[in-house]
Formats: sequence, structure tokens, C-alpha cells
Amino acid sequence: MTAVWVLAGAALGLLAVLADAPDGVLRAVMAALTSSGLAWGLAAFLAGRSTAGRRAAVLRATGTLVAATLAYYLLIVFVSRRWSGGTLEDGSSADAYALRSVALMTGFWLAGSLVAGPLLGLLGHTVRASSPRSAAGAAGVACGLLSAEGWAAVAPWRLPLGDPFYQAVAAGTAVRIVLPLAVLGWLAGRHRLWAAWPVLAGAAVAAGAGGAVLWRVLLASVNA
Repeated sequence: MTAVWVLAGAALGLLAVLADAPDGVLRAVMAALTSSGLAWGLAAFLAGRSTAGRRAAVLRATGTLVAATLAYYLLIVFVSRRWSGGTLEDGSSADAYALRSVALMTGFWLAGSLVAGPLLGLLGHTVRASSPRSAAGAAGVACGLLSAEGWAAVAPWRLPLGDPFYQAVAAGTAVRIVLPLAVLGWLAGRHRLWAAWPVLAGAAVAAGAGGAVLWRVLLASVNA
């Protein structure tokens, strides 16, 4: 069964590459659904939730993220080749530098997969196999973390939504926030967690706020 989730992760990596093809709002929405912390984190969480065994939950979730990462960057290197063709200031090829950047990013996100995979896998397992109170806490934490990327992208000022660029930004951000809330509602109904709604809501808010801060730090580190 773990192999199924590995294949699902590889398919997610392929979809993430394909999401670069459209433009505007469609591209932003497709990226949010296939090439984001929300999309990959949700896949890992569901992989963990798919089994009652803790070890299997960790392996499935981690395997999903590792497969998605490898598929994504291998397709970039050998198929889309969007790293190639650049030039330096002196007119020489920038391909070596671009490949080095791709290699560094691959290693960075693989390391992230080895950290996030077990965490999300165990959260998914807890929702499935634990008491309602523990399951509510795990569901809240998971959905708070999944929405954190969206909250981190929310601008503290009013966006000029008449501009197509900002329309795309707003659409992608909305998907990253609304979809985790929908997942939280589905989990609460599916596992009868509404009786523990204070735990559910508190965990979601705390994880969302903390995760948003971590996303800002992470993006600043990557850009640096």
C-alpha cells in the first residue's frame, strides 16, 4: 500500500510541473492545488490517515513527499529544462549555476520531506486511531499547518485587485486558506469531533499562526 502513495507522490510532482503552463488566475489556482505546501502537506496527511499503524503512517507520508520532490525536480532537469538557456553578465552560460541551484533546492526540500513527512503522517494516524479529543487536536494542528502558507502570504494592505497579477495572488492565497478549513470541517464530521470543538479550533489557530511565522522565515531563508 505504501507503493500506492509513492506513486501518488510522483503524480503530484508531475502535476506541479504542469501547473507552470497556464497563466494568470488559473496558474495561481493550479499551483495552490498541486505545487504548494498545502497540496503536498495534505497528501502526506491523508497518507498517514490511510492506515491504523503508526510506522506505516510515517512511511507512507514520508514516501509521498520524497517521491513528489524527486519527481518534480527530475522533470525540471530532464523534461521542462527551464533552468537552461540563461547567461551571465559576461555573456557566458549560466547553466552550471542554475543546475547547482536546482541541486541545492532538491536537497533542501528532500530534507524538509524527512521532517514534515513523519509529523504529518503521525497527525493523520492520530486523527484516525485516537480518542476524539486527541483526534480533534491533531486535526486542528494539521489543518492549521496546511493553511499557514496562505496566511503567511496575506498582505497587511489592500491589494489592487483590478491588476491581473494581484487577482492571481488573491486567488491562490484564498485556495490555500479556504481548502484547509474545508478539510477541517470534513474531518470533524467524518470523525465526530465537533464535541471537542474548543480543542479543534484552538489547535487550528495556534498551528496556523505559528506555521505562518515559520513559512515567512523559511521563504526568507530560501530567497537568501
